[in-house]
Order: sequence, then structure tokens, then C-alpha cells
Amino acid sequence: MDETRRGTWNSTEASESYDWTFTTPYGGTVASTSGRAVPEWRETEKRIDRTMLTARDPILLYDELTLYESELDDNGVAHLGLKVRVMPKCWFVLLRYWLRVDGVLIRLRETRFFCDVTDTDASGAPRVVRETQHREETWESLRARGAPCEPKQFPDADQAASVLLAAGGPVDVVFHELAFPPAA
Repeated sequence: MDETRRGTWNSTEASESYDWTFTTPYGGTVASTSGRAVPEWRETEKRIDRTMLTARDPILLYDELTLYESELDDNGVAHLGLKVRVMPKCWFVLLRYWLRVDGVLIRLRETRFFCDVTDTDASGAPRVVRETQHREETWESLRARGAPCEPKQFPDADQAASVLLAAGGPVDVVFHELAFPPAA
């Protein structure tokens, strides 16, 4: 290889790994504070307390943030957004990626984080639960189950989620609980 070309960008490698739908596997980052060991996610039977989320408690903080969005060159929509809600007894975060490629597929990846601040482990650390759901359907499979298959019926992530849920297609769901290492 010519020495002047060593370390240059290989466009073939980049094009093979490029995902034009901007799909992300990201499910959150765990970091350490004050020099403690980094907590880790462990599979759990614990679930998000949806009753607590629907309680009429005051919402102390709510925010929505679009992290990125693309119209995929007029072929659909890709959107990654974040919603945060803090209540007196709990907090909740939803990271939602949704994709609609018109005439091809609908994809929904949701990661939910929930913490009941009154529920702690033996060390006194709060219990944080992460729920990850992946749903993906082709237009063809939705049509076969009698679900709507027009782009206008999927204008946003909420509508896509309700149609995918009603269609009863496959969904991968995994639950994790944040495990804090013992204090030194």
C-alpha cells in the first residue's frame, strides 16, 4: 500500500455498515459517581409500576426532547425522542425510536427507565428498572392481520405504537434492574 494512503477512509467499509434508517441500539449509559464502582444492569422479574405512573400525584417536572428526526428523503420517518417525568414518589424516562419506511416496514424501539424512590435495595440504593421493547412489522404482515397499512395512519410514534400493539405482532421485551456494587 502506498504510504500516503495508509489510514485513509475506506468508502466500501463505511457503505456496508451505513444504516440509512438511523436505527439505534442505544439503551442508556450507566456511569459512576464519586469514584464508586459502576453499577450494572441485571435481568430481573421486577416490572415498572404502571399504577404509580397513572396516579394523580402532581408532576414536578415533565419534558420532551427530539434527539433527531429525518423524513428519509420522503420515504417515511425516523425519529428518536426522549420524555422525562418526575413525580413525588417516582421518576420515569422513555427513550423511543420509531421508523416508518413507507410500503416496507414499521419499527419501534422503546427503552423505559423507572424508579420508585421509596423502594431501595439492602444498601439503601434506589431500585431502577429498565424495560426494553422492540417491535417490527412489515406492511405485508400488518395487512395480513387486517391492520391499517397507509402512511397517514402512522403519523407519529404514539399512533405507530397503538397500531403495532393492536395488531398483536411479535415483540421482544426484556427487563433489567440496576445493581449497585457494595460500597467500599
